[in-house]
Amino acid sequence: MSVRTQAAVWEHSIHAGPHLLMMLAIADFSDDDGQAFPAVATLAEKCRMKQRNAQTLLAALRASGELEVREGEGPRGTNLFRIRLDRLKRQDAHKGVQALAGGVQKLAGVQSLAGGVQRLARRGASSCASPISMNHQEPVEARTARQHSPTSTRGTRLPDDWQLPDDWRELCAQNRPDLDPDEVAESFRDYWHAKAGRDAFKANWLAVWRNWCRKERQQQHGTPAARPARPGGLLSTDHQF
Repeated sequence: MSVRTQAAVWEHSIHAGPHLLMMLAIADFSDDDGQAFPAVATLAEKCRMKQRNAQTLLAALRASGELEVREGEGPRGTNLFRIRLDRLKRQDAHKGVQALAGGVQKLAGVQSLAGGVQRLARRGASSCASPISMNHQEPVEARTARQHSPTSTRGTRLPDDWQLPDDWRELCAQNRPDLDPDEVAESFRDYWHAKAGRDAFKANWLAVWRNWCRKERQQQHGTPAARPARPGGLLSTDHQF
């Protein structure tokens, strides 16, 4: 019996259950090089199983590469069993590499999580630095200016509570003195609130308003010209963008 071989099997074998039991039974007969010459019947008796089961386990151990069996090469024509100690050590080294790789992956995950927390913290700090109204709602004027800003790149619908800003009214009055800005704003609001589909989203509502005023028909005898109705109740396509 070799304590060294038994320790190597206990520590490095990939097997468990009856397969590990068979490896330990062979190690119980082996020398420090892992060589042993027990009969299959002896191994079956030692493992408390039938010889057929022992044969099946020995075949599986040979296929795994941990056990080498040389038939008839032992003393007086017995079988020579050799536990592959070199194979066990390589397997252990491979396990170490896998464990190291797993540790690196876990560390990368922790670092990624830490980076996400830092970004979230910076974002939160930035949000806290911005002034917030007492009722936690953005004023209508500020929201309107932001949504209609020429620098906005995301298309939005015309807000439901849209009202004509003073600077927009002045723009209409300067460029189209023949129009009533409030009446133009009413038709503008009704049209775009009724508009459906992707065309109802605009990135620059100020430009839409400016173009709307530019194309608005002139008043005749003090009365705005009637706008032809589209099928479905929508207005003419004159002001689609």
